[in-house]
Amino acid sequence: MEDIQVSREAGGSPRSKLMEAILVLLHARPLRTSEISSNLGYETKYVSSYLSYWKKKGLIYLEGGRWYLTPQGESLATAIIESYSNSRFKEMLVIAKQMLGEQVKETINNKGKQSSEKQEKEVLSFIDSKTRSRDNKSQNKDPTVCLSDISEKLDKEERDILMFLLERYKQWGSTYIYIDQLQEEYKADSAWLFKVLRGLQTKKILYLYNDPKLGFRIGFSQNVKRKLENC
Repeated sequence: MEDIQVSREAGGSPRSKLMEAILVLLHARPLRTSEISSNLGYETKYVSSYLSYWKKKGLIYLEGGRWYLTPQGESLATAIIESYSNSRFKEMLVIAKQMLGEQVKETINNKGKQSSEKQEKEVLSFIDSKTRSRDNKSQNKDPTVCLSDISEKLDKEERDILMFLLERYKQWGSTYIYIDQLQEEYKADSAWLFKVLRGLQTKKILYLYNDPKLGFRIGFSQNVKRKLENC
């Protein structure tokens, strides 16, 4: 719930992990677009499109060739950092409590070496379970394969849009995008794009929501989200 709350700061606007990383970098010091790109390993053109978009949303601004956080952006960056720090702290707290718990047992039961070995095994088991969980996630099926039964029933234009959104989901884990972002990244005519999106909405593959402040938001339907989660 904490990650969701942080991701909806700044007027309820969704963000990718890339934008969170950019905000954290700018929290350290102002940077040029090329510096952000080289540090994060992304093409300058791609990073530039994100910066332009979030400049419009009031999180960052450009001055003297460098990007700065606005007060709103600084607050959001701080919240992101605290969220990640809290997550890491909680993970370490579990290990710390296990260690203390085993020390108490060792004193009461006088198990000596056996208790120490058990403690080590439990800590290693905990770390191993975390590692396996991450490995399993990285081995998940390609989402385009998981939704092949849906994409096969679409016409070419609808399939192209769906594949574009799935590729974005594969990279950033984002299940939604704003219409101006989609138009900019997909280089699509607005009338044609709305026609295709309406078709996908009718087929219950996407939803369209008109946010009074941020514009049209496009995202995967609940049915598609469930398929992706089980992928």
